[in-house]
Amino acid sequence: MKGRELVFPVLLAAAATGIGAASLEKEKHHGAHHLLDSPITRNGSTLLLDGKPWKGVGANIYWLGLDENVTPPAGEPYYAPLKASYPTKGRITEAMAVVKAMGGTMIRAHTLGVSTGNPLSVMPAAGQVNERAFDTIDWAVWQARQHGLRLLVPLTDNFDYYHGGKYNFLRWAGFDLTQQRDSSNPLVSSFYTNATVVASFKEYIRVLLTHVNVYSNLTYAEDPTIFAYETGNELTGPVWGDMNVPAAWVREIGAYVKELAPKKLFLDGTYGVNKTHLAVDEVDIFSNHYYPVSISKLRADLDLVVTVNKPYYAGEYGWLGGTSASSDADLASWYKVLEQSPHVMGDTFWSLFGHNVPDCQAFVNHSDGFTMQYGNPAHAAQIRLVRQHFVKTSTGVSISANETLPAVPCPAPV
Repeated sequence: MKGRELVFPVLLAAAATGIGAASLEKEKHHGAHHLLDSPITRNGSTLLLDGKPWKGVGANIYWLGLDENVTPPAGEPYYAPLKASYPTKGRITEAMAVVKAMGGTMIRAHTLGVSTGNPLSVMPAAGQVNERAFDTIDWAVWQARQHGLRLLVPLTDNFDYYHGGKYNFLRWAGFDLTQQRDSSNPLVSSFYTNATVVASFKEYIRVLLTHVNVYSNLTYAEDPTIFAYETGNELTGPVWGDMNVPAAWVREIGAYVKELAPKKLFLDGTYGVNKTHLAVDEVDIFSNHYYPVSISKLRADLDLVVTVNKPYYAGEYGWLGGTSASSDADLASWYKVLEQSPHVMGDTFWSLFGHNVPDCQAFVNHSDGFTMQYGNPAHAAQIRLVRQHFVKTSTGVSISANETLPAVPCPAPV
């Protein structure tokens, strides 16, 4: 009798344990998917994920949709005049894995939104849509989702870059303007004021946001992986740094994005915090860029944004730190200011590159002096400092700046 009494409790306990483990695993899986499907929201100056504070830290990876740094094999799409090509899916996936390994939660990705004016772009000419260009963009958005990362996407660029910008829309409307020749021409402000140009830009936004991703079957407007759209990258008027971007234009573009995608956050992409934009209700996040990092500049920007109780985001900065005489801080000191301010929603360094996948022996090089190549020992100490900041900001956990960097396999598993 005692033997039988012992057997049944043991069997029942074992069964209960098995059921519990399976249930917990199912709940964990469901919870992860619930978070992936949940939008980032804003409450005052705090961003929230599933009702809990969320911080966005990570990298600028401008080339995810369209690249300029690698000449592809013969027969692959390539536009030689601008050195434009599509990055391999392996490169895209590796970049996502690196951001995740660094403790990152987000990526700012220009060419997932800025893709105009060349044969490989989403809109090669006014009203023309190149569906082939969406393949790498779709893959990047999908891989970000698979890695639990969020995306912030600019919609155009201040410059006449290989991937496009405001000059494309000006030329399509009949303005014979190029950045090289006409950057200080007052007519460049027609991008913000000319009805034909504005309508063309809004049509491009519509094409982009209503596109259905072949991997997720969601439009970009629906997919919470893209948590925010930005008016553009470093937008100005005819004088560099003038912040001469009309508040009425910011309001119109913001309202249109929110009409198409009501759950998206909207970021003012003016290069600097324009005081006249602070009252624009459609703007959720304000931002600036730091070359070099500067505590005084950061605090001045924060002082402005705090007055309207909205989040602040350091959208770009040189991750090598105070490498210029005009800098008033090293990177560690600058990070402390970011970490201590409750109004800072996050930051993304400029900029991340990886291996030339499928060639895992060679790193992709970029010539601007700010290229981070994760796994390259040349700047390992500085990369560890960046990772320390990311981990603290995204998880609240303090790690040593000397902690060994996690290995990221190449090719990264899909």
